[in-house]
Amino acid sequence: MKFLNKAARFLLIIIFVVIIDSFLFERYYTAFPEIDYYNPKIPSEFDGYRIAVISDLHYGSLDPEFWIRWVLERTMKENPDLIVGVGDYVKKSRHDDELLAVWPLINNLRAKDGVLLVNGNHDHWANDKLTRHLLRDSGKSIENKSKWIQKSNAKILIAGLGDLWENPTNPDSVLNTSTENSFRIVIAHNPDSSNLKHKQKVDLYLTGHTHGGQVRIPIFDYSPILPVKNSNFDKGMKKNRYKEDVFISAGIGWSILPIRFFCRSEVPIITLRSIQGTE
Repeated sequence: MKFLNKAARFLLIIIFVVIIDSFLFERYYTAFPEIDYYNPKIPSEFDGYRIAVISDLHYGSLDPEFWIRWVLERTMKENPDLIVGVGDYVKKSRHDDELLAVWPLINNLRAKDGVLLVNGNHDHWANDKLTRHLLRDSGKSIENKSKWIQKSNAKILIAGLGDLWENPTNPDSVLNTSTENSFRIVIAHNPDSSNLKHKQKVDLYLTGHTHGGQVRIPIFDYSPILPVKNSNFDKGMKKNRYKEDVFISAGIGWSILPIRFFCRSEVPIITLRSIQGTE
C-alpha cells in the first residue's frame, strides 16, 4: 500500500510537471536558436549573414498582445541582418480585430537590411481582402515578388510565395530576375510549396506552418499530427522532392490544443556560411 501511495504521488508530480511544461514553459519561453547554413553558392561577403525567421504568431486566444510584443522586440535585440515573416500572424477565422491589432506590432519590426513578409492561410481566413491590404501597405511585402540584397560587389536574391492553400504561387514566377548561379532564398508559409513543380533551382526555402507538430514523441523525435502532405516536413532542415533545402520553423503559436511538448516555441536565426569564407 505504501508503495502504491508513493507511486501515485510520483505519477501526479510527473503529470503536474508535464502540464506546466507543455502549457506554459515550452509555449511562452521562446528559444532563439542559431543555425548555421552552409552552401558553396553563398558569396564570401555574406558569410555570417543572419536571418531571423518569425512564423505562426497566431495572435489571439492565449497568445496575447503583450507576449507577441515581447517576442518581436526580443527578435530585434538579436540584431539580425534581415527579418522574414512567413505568415499566420493571427489565429481566428473571420476576425478583423485580430488583424488590426497585430499589424501595428509587426510594422514596428526593424532590421539592418529590412523586414520581408508573406501571409499564411490563417491570415486569409481572418479576412482575405484585409490581410492582402495590410501586407501591401506595410511596405514589407515580398509576396509574389523578389528583392536583391547587396554587399560590396556580391548579392543574393530573396523571393516570396503566396500561401499554398489560399494564394498559391509557382516558384519559377518569382525567380525570373536571377540565374542559377545566384544564391536564392524563397520565403513561403507552407513547406509543401517547395514541392510545387518548378524548373528554377532554389537554394533555401524558409517556411513555417507546421508548428513543429507541437507535440513530439521523445526518443523517436516524431510528430504524429502535421498539416502538410509531406510528413517529412515537420521542423528543422529538410529536403524537398527536388533535393532542395527546406527549413521549417516550429514557430510561436498553437492550433487545436494550446500545448507544446518537446517542441518549444522559437524564432530561429539562420546564419549563412560561405564554404569559401570558412576555410
